Amino acid sequence: METRTWTENGTPVTKEKTVAFSGHRTNRIAKFTADREKLFREVAFDTFAAIESYCIKKGYDTFLSGMCEGFDLIAAEEVLNLKKRYPHIRLKCVVPFKGQAERYTQADKQRYDTILAQADEVVTLQDGYTEGCFLRRNDYLLENSAFLMVYYDAVAIGGTFYTLKRAVEQKKKFANVCYNRR
Repeated sequence: METRTWTENGTPVTKEKTVAFSGHRTNRIAKFTADREKLFREVAFDTFAAIESYCIKKGYDTFLSGMCEGFDLIAAEEVLNLKKRYPHIRLKCVVPFKGQAERYTQADKQRYDTILAQADEVVTLQDGYTEGCFLRRNDYLLENSAFLMVYYDAVAIGGTFYTLKRAVEQKKKFANVCYNRR
């Protein structure tokens, strides 16, 4: 059964053509590297290529980012970069609570605000932080997508582990950008 919602201009958005992102935060991604800038350029490049080949070229057109610093912001930026080639694709930011970026670095706050300003849609799930709000956001991402793209280092702890485990239980298709790097 196809789930449909509608954009402001009346274009249908289907769960079956929607990709969600889940991945580690900046410090976990860069845990074992000395050259963080180079690593993050490479992760961004790999993410761009994966979104294009695994998703856009297979008909996916809507992308959900949970907007955490690290992989979520990288993936959202790469969707926005890909919109220059594929103007029909959409970025939907799923913010777990108002004020999510208050503790981000100044640079990540700027990236966050820039992404939100360019997104096709922003959904804020609740007014303030509560325990479990990130897991509820992750559940929302899974409930509203057919494909999951992760940056997961195979360590069985954290929100990305939780999300990928639930996706596998639901027999969702997924791709791991971290494995593509090895």
